[in-house]
Amino acid sequence: MSAAPAGRIPSVAAVVAATTAAQVAGAMGAAVFPVIAPELARTLDVQASLIGYQMSLIYGAALIGSMLFTWMVARYGACRTTQIGMACCVAGLAVGFHSSIAALVVTSVFIGIAMSINLPAAAHLLFRFSPPQHRNFIFSLKQTGVPLAWALMALLAPAITLTWGWRWALALVLVSALATLLAMQLVRERWDDDRRPDLPVRARIFEGVQLVWRLPALRWLGVAAFGMAFVQLCVSTFTVIMLVEEAEYTLIEAGLMLSVAQIFGVLGRIAWGWMADRSGDSLRVLQWLTGGMLLCCAVITFLQPEWPVPVTALLFAVFGATAIGWNGLYTAEVARRSPPGQVSIATGGAMVWNFGGILAGPTAFTLIYRLLGSYAWTYGTMAVMVVVIFLALHAARRAERGEV
Repeated sequence: MSAAPAGRIPSVAAVVAATTAAQVAGAMGAAVFPVIAPELARTLDVQASLIGYQMSLIYGAALIGSMLFTWMVARYGACRTTQIGMACCVAGLAVGFHSSIAALVVTSVFIGIAMSINLPAAAHLLFRFSPPQHRNFIFSLKQTGVPLAWALMALLAPAITLTWGWRWALALVLVSALATLLAMQLVRERWDDDRRPDLPVRARIFEGVQLVWRLPALRWLGVAAFGMAFVQLCVSTFTVIMLVEEAEYTLIEAGLMLSVAQIFGVLGRIAWGWMADRSGDSLRVLQWLTGGMLLCCAVITFLQPEWPVPVTALLFAVFGATAIGWNGLYTAEVARRSPPGQVSIATGGAMVWNFGGILAGPTAFTLIYRLLGSYAWTYGTMAVMVVVIFLALHAARRAERGEV
């Protein structure tokens, strides 16, 4: 990765702040819909559980985008690519103001594309300007943008929706994305000094997917990320609906409980990143998180309306710290294992696995729920996926040692 010219190197804090702000704005575009799902479902006269299909559509678009658009960072620069992502988010949310299924389909596709191109751009900037000895912590700190976005939506969107209507919740996200787009212009020229405008557009289509598949350690990391993303999006998507319909919470109370999970996801990402840098073994830390996920999947099956609120909050705090706290370690590990100069390409390919799990998770959860008729028991079935995660991480460790 090329270095910036002398005297023009941005501070790590500035890069982390900018990339985190962009991730918050983009993630809020996806996070707002599960939180307002009960009210939006009434407007559209559909079942709230169908939110799982919308989330799968968002991340299905992100998966395809991760395969098609990895070349953008090298050609246009990471800052410009981030701005393009923010523009997609703004356009999608503007369409979403029209209360129809067709409009929400278009909105979902635009938001998914925005997410797919923002992640490689952020990885490029962070890897380029961060010191190697603190890379797990820095990547994890930036990745707090996702649970932070979900926490903000869980806290703000229910009250905004019940007071003024769900369109105002979308408007808040739109303004955030637009403000980020404009702010990035201030640093674009300096931070994009390594762009290659002469790079052919077709040069890197699908290259990231092929790169990840060729390297055994990255391949097994991708399988683990598929499972972890599967569990994470199910926790984020169905917590509010489960608590409202099965635990007799109000929409605002359920939103607060989701915010507990997301806030501990933020704290977890920071803590696990620090721990991985201290231990020098991020794969081992990820295996510890897998144990926490398995415990939560078992306990949540017994959820009842009579449970004391602190007990439920503790459950979702642990669930958030583990099922939501893993992503920074994953992206840092992918960057570390990437061939020189190909961090954005490898990240784009690795995110295909991530988005694949997110695509499959909510849809699979919805289908299983229809068979079982219980959100709590459906969460319990995710234990099978957690076992797959553990086995994949074990295979990644063996690949790192050259055993596979």
